Amino acid sequence: MSVASDLPSPASRPERLAEMLAYYGSIPFTWARQFVSNANGILHVLDITRFRPMPCGLIGPDHPWVTGLNPATGKPIWPENILFRSARTPGAGAEGADDRADDGIVHKVGRFLAAMPGRSAAVPEIPWGPRRRMPHGINYIHGAAHYNSGILIFNDFADGIGHFSDPRFTAEVRRFARTEKREILLMFRGRRYEPRDYAYFVAFLRTVLPWFCNSNGPERRVLWGNPSPYPVANIIVGHWIRDVYLLRRPGGAAAVVRPPVPAGKYFIDGPYQARRREARWPERLLAHWTHRRIRRRGPKGGLFFVDRRRLLAGRLERLRRGGAPDEPIAPL
Repeated sequence: MSVASDLPSPASRPERLAEMLAYYGSIPFTWARQFVSNANGILHVLDITRFRPMPCGLIGPDHPWVTGLNPATGKPIWPENILFRSARTPGAGAEGADDRADDGIVHKVGRFLAAMPGRSAAVPEIPWGPRRRMPHGINYIHGAAHYNSGILIFNDFADGIGHFSDPRFTAEVRRFARTEKREILLMFRGRRYEPRDYAYFVAFLRTVLPWFCNSNGPERRVLWGNPSPYPVANIIVGHWIRDVYLLRRPGGAAAVVRPPVPAGKYFIDGPYQARRREARWPERLLAHWTHRRIRRRGPKGGLFFVDRRRLLAGRLERLRRGGAPDEPIAPL
């Protein structure tokens, strides 16, 4: 298992003037790099869903992306890919107070995500609709995301901001993505959250890292987020592109099965020291701007690659007849 547990963090220290100036000076460049990275990802998703749609059956029902099992051990791979877990605080989650509780979280999330490529492993294919909500290409992306990604676990969003505000921690996240060429999943122990706090956290990540980030969770949709058993923020680095495109090649189904992350290689220089635990005004501004942009999409909501109006046509009609409002995303 490649996991580092943070010791109880020392008292947070105020950010120095030089650090604050560096933060504000980096924002235009970070957002510009994120725009380019996100545009590249969108073009590739459109390619595998509309221009050259990927078919079903590129993986079988016993493929590790579907089962979640490490072929070398026959056990679920997710606990082996936990890179870092913060020190658990009292009341953080309801499943216990030790590492086994964290393993339970990653098992639930992993099984949930593995069900998506499983719907594209069935032959003949499951028609698009309530039983298969996403195109095959997007289902394969989720296979790469749950099986190959590095996983970081935090108590809540303030805990996440505290760690990512330490430049050493952020540098280690970048090193992992650069070295291992994998995506990153952030999981949170508490299932209850305020949509505004989640939106601010995602906007914070999109301001300190040059990659897009989704806000998935068990409660109402936040920004571009989707359902998930626990709050799970996907940092979309873009390495999924290589994994998913490999499926088109001979032997690609075997090549996309990555081994666990090497143990004891990352996040070994803790404990980390928080510079802050709240979002700043540029991050809050980005969250509200994104929220307004999605709300202007009306009933299409935060589903970018799938027409929500077609997918949920029956539900939306029932809401209309009952006079109930449709809420595509949670208000902030």
